[in-house]
Amino acid sequence: MDPIARLDRLPLGRPHLRLLFLLGLGWALDAMDVGLIGFTLPALTREFGLSPVQAGLLGSVGLLGMLLGAALGGRLADRLGRKAVIGYSLFLAGLGSLLTALAPSLAWVFLFRFLTGLGLGAELPVAASLMAEWSPLRLRGRMVVLLEAFWAVGWLLAALLGYLLVPEYGWRLAFLAGALPALYAAYLRLSLPESPRWLMARGRVGEAAALG
Repeated sequence: MDPIARLDRLPLGRPHLRLLFLLGLGWALDAMDVGLIGFTLPALTREFGLSPVQAGLLGSVGLLGMLLGAALGGRLADRLGRKAVIGYSLFLAGLGSLLTALAPSLAWVFLFRFLTGLGLGAELPVAASLMAEWSPLRLRGRMVVLLEAFWAVGWLLAALLGYLLVPEYGWRLAFLAGALPALYAAYLRLSLPESPRWLMARGRVGEAAALG
């Protein structure tokens, strides 16, 4: 039987739930990083004396990075595989957040927020693709929706970090606290399975069959 057809007919099981958890963890951490800039922007404004225009640009530069990352992520995922792009992009996002926490000046904060957005933008659509390509056909939409629900978890985490850390310890510690789990999640992504559909498209039929 065609490996793809077999995967489409499989009942929902532990491999699907494990994949949902691993992808959802990264999804939540991505959302947390996006949310953190909103909760840290007042502290950044005070420290660097930002004008309203500068504050708006700082809040948006990560979104610009996400736009570019999303445009590049899909192409790279078709060439390198879903697993590789998800792992590398999440690592880039975590590294960007870590460097933001260590930024020596406002110009560096802008650059590192852009790099963070680049990683986030590349990771999110490819993670959704991998979840869809692994899910049983009749549950594909539901699994992607469950993955996207982790976004709300990430925003709650961002609000919690903003409330607990920023007033007492400043914005740097908040970004540091956001970076370390993201870097760990990137490490966990090494255990992700590759997309069987991508393997089939690359002619790696034996590997795709082994996944099924």
